[in-house]
Amino acid sequence: MARWMASQLRSLRVQVERAELLVGEWTEAFADASNPAEALKAEYLGWQAAQWALGHGSPVSADEVQMLNRSQRVRAGHSPERQLWRSRIVQVKPHGVYVRLPSRVPAWVLREGTRAGHLPAILAPDEPSAPMPSPPAPLMIALANKPSILIDRATRGASGWNDVTLLYQEGQSDLSLNYFEENAGPEHLRQQLMTLDPRTSDVWRLLTAKALENDRDDLFAPITVKPEELARALGLKPHPKGGMRQKDLLHCTQSLFHLERLWLIMPDARDPEEATRERVLAVMKRGRGRRVDGQVIPSSWTVVLGEWARYFPKRYAPIFRSLVELPANSATNLWAKQVGTEVTYWLRETAEDTSAVRSITVQTLLARASLLPDVLDMRQNKNLNRAIERFEATLDLLRSLGVHDGWTYDPISTQALDRQQGRPAFFETWLASQVILQVPEVLLSALGEMTERSTPT
Repeated sequence: MARWMASQLRSLRVQVERAELLVGEWTEAFADASNPAEALKAEYLGWQAAQWALGHGSPVSADEVQMLNRSQRVRAGHSPERQLWRSRIVQVKPHGVYVRLPSRVPAWVLREGTRAGHLPAILAPDEPSAPMPSPPAPLMIALANKPSILIDRATRGASGWNDVTLLYQEGQSDLSLNYFEENAGPEHLRQQLMTLDPRTSDVWRLLTAKALENDRDDLFAPITVKPEELARALGLKPHPKGGMRQKDLLHCTQSLFHLERLWLIMPDARDPEEATRERVLAVMKRGRGRRVDGQVIPSSWTVVLGEWARYFPKRYAPIFRSLVELPANSATNLWAKQVGTEVTYWLRETAEDTSAVRSITVQTLLARASLLPDVLDMRQNKNLNRAIERFEATLDLLRSLGVHDGWTYDPISTQALDRQQGRPAFFETWLASQVILQVPEVLLSALGEMTERSTPT
């Protein structure tokens, strides 16, 4: 956060000395604050609000602003800022520019932007009767070593699993997962496995992020979660009468049971049945349960990562909360959750490249996101255009979620696609095309801090 704020100050060429403090001993930049960490977070969110306005608003010329102001009479309660806001126009004060905001603006942007003085005070939402907690930062830190990514991909759905052996393995990987529960028959386990959906992978990332909240060096501290807490973190809508909806609590509970049934098979024997097996999660305690629609929902779960986490390097990746909170209610949303997560994993794996412009082939991105089989099926069923349109809509959606700042096909790929349009080779040409992504500054900053942390000194 501190480094990203420093980059903002430097780009504006203001508060140069403070920017240097933020890069070094950032606490000195908040010497007068009783809680420097909270002060840093508050200022960071203010800058994030300004960045959101710049990224999602459309530029407005000074001439248009002057024309609107001239046409308005001086009236009490109708300041120039209020008059401009009627046209959705606001000034992003640190940058001195005017933008027209979209029809829907997140409440945290208005609240934090006005609190920091980066957006006009007229935008400030009415204060609630009870104090609202600060909105979470756009990024959360999740475990991203080889086994954790395997677990993430395996829990996105049942399509990649062997429904006979109940094993999941990627290509030539030496790691695999087994879906197993003591005293449960294969058919029962197979039926349970078929209910896997992307929410389980969301819950997995949330659990590892919670395990890393207090101390990244201690992955084995027990963590306690409640289904209600998970439902809120997933962005699910609360019940109108308070609390979370029962169907969502059941869903979160089912995801926890899925994770409890996962066993990681270690690469210490050729025969998986002879290899060492480690629980992905060890459940140490379940709170008192209540029965909902015939299923018992424990009030809480106390879990700890399995012993496998001791044997692999500690590697972390920034994950956008907007991806975790995105409803899994459409094909484009499902693709966005998987493609967006893989984009962050890929950027973490190649973090030594600090360029803000990165390229990756369509085929690599689809394969990493476990979507290539779906695309091949669409082509087989003569729905190639639908696959391409969904892929492009997915990248558009990821921009609106802040995962990247823009995308396009690279010029050479664009020319090749134009030449092959309408020909049999068009599909292979599209798969081989390079996608150019603009990496957002907030993500570059987070990756830079992670790289520095993992570099020996």
